[in-house]
Amino acid sequence: MMTAYLPALIWSLSAFACLFIAKRRRVRTTAVRAALVVLLGPFAIPFVLAARPDPFKPA
Repeated sequence: MMTAYLPALIWSLSAFACLFIAKRRRVRTTAVRAALVVLLGPFAIPFVLAARPDPFKPA
């Protein structure tokens, strides 16, 4: 019965992981990147890791 919620849990945890990684690397969150995380789920983590940090964002 709980197995139906497992994909949603994995999808949500990966979204939080992407947000955490983006904040840690000082990557600016845009609407396009947010949509990418929503659509790709766990597969968006490599894209966040590959994104360039924003040089103007304070540490």
